Amino acid sequence: MPHLMIHLPQQLLFTGPVHFTWMYPMERQLGEYKDYVTNKSAPEGCIAEAYIAHECVTYMKLYLGASLGAPQAMEEHAPRFNLSIVSSDVEVGGARLSAEYALSDEEIAIAHWWVLINCEEVKYWKELHLSFPEVDGDLEYHNMTFVNYFRTWMDMIKSDDNPNWSHELLLLAMQPQRARVYPTCTVNGVKFVSEERDNRRRTQNSGVMAKGHGLDYYGVLHLVVELVYAEGMKVHLFKCRWFDTGAQSMKMDQYGNLSVNTATSAYEDDPFVFATSVKQVFYLDDLAKGDAWKIANIVHPRNIYRAATLGVTIPGPEADAYQEPNAVGIHDVAIVRENNVKHGRVLRIRDEDSTFIDVDPNEETNDDSDDELRHRLPDINSDSKEDSSDDSDYEP
Repeated sequence: MPHLMIHLPQQLLFTGPVHFTWMYPMERQLGEYKDYVTNKSAPEGCIAEAYIAHECVTYMKLYLGASLGAPQAMEEHAPRFNLSIVSSDVEVGGARLSAEYALSDEEIAIAHWWVLINCEEVKYWKELHLSFPEVDGDLEYHNMTFVNYFRTWMDMIKSDDNPNWSHELLLLAMQPQRARVYPTCTVNGVKFVSEERDNRRRTQNSGVMAKGHGLDYYGVLHLVVELVYAEGMKVHLFKCRWFDTGAQSMKMDQYGNLSVNTATSAYEDDPFVFATSVKQVFYLDDLAKGDAWKIANIVHPRNIYRAATLGVTIPGPEADAYQEPNAVGIHDVAIVRENNVKHGRVLRIRDEDSTFIDVDPNEETNDDSDDELRHRLPDINSDSKEDSSDDSDYEP
């Protein structure tokens, strides 16, 4: 066991956290296979049939909807609003927070502006507004006036059959009727919890990461915001506390581990992000840098299918599986090392020529001598009669 501690740091660098290599997922899967057995006289057939049925049902749910193909139920689950920012994969949880956590009018205006600026269907109108002579590419003036311009445009061209107009954009142009805040949220089966509630628990579900233009932003979830527009159209945002992304606050070590200083804050005037565009992050204590430094670890939750990557072959050379070299003391398979001679017995060990070697247990043996401790195995693939006759006379 003391020798094992020497290799543990190297194994951690190869595999990462322990949950990537432990046997619990395999044991859990074997437990599911045992539940498949309904006829003990044919356990293999029960497992095979139940496994195929499970795969078929999973395929139906992933690609044909959660209704197992029923047309009426599929129409009920169809998206009502055809906008990229409206998702049915977001489910808010927990009791709605009190007025103490409610967003101010200024925060609601910022959230509404952020939704318009980052909506794919509004991109045409955003570029059109930037091309105006009075704007002339001035982003500050564009951010101040675009919301009002967009609302006016949607009202003016409502009856002009403009291909860039839609009823959903008209609803989006109106300011949200109300803004609700929640402490928890489930996105694509992944649960997120606000930082305040997460600090009272032993688990951690508040870490978030959002990808930007050439930069990843790390932070923690502060509130789950639900903007409710006309006709019940809902847009879900995360209000986050982002960490500083400067070189002094984010450092990468030689092993590829990213350490973030969680005592810093940045982007306080831009705290919102779409709930569907973040990944969950688990922060581990960085003992080398101090209490405020955390190592960001992005973990894919179990039992969550990545339907977009099913059947897709990722190009690139295949990496060979890691294997310990023979230098660690593992001998070749054709060599036997006899180092456990029991007292009071004479062991007969057959070599390659099928002769017997008597080893006296009372004779002093040098453990470091390979000539006395290593013997060649016989050729088990040999078809000669001489070998078969020797096998019949062999006494273990």
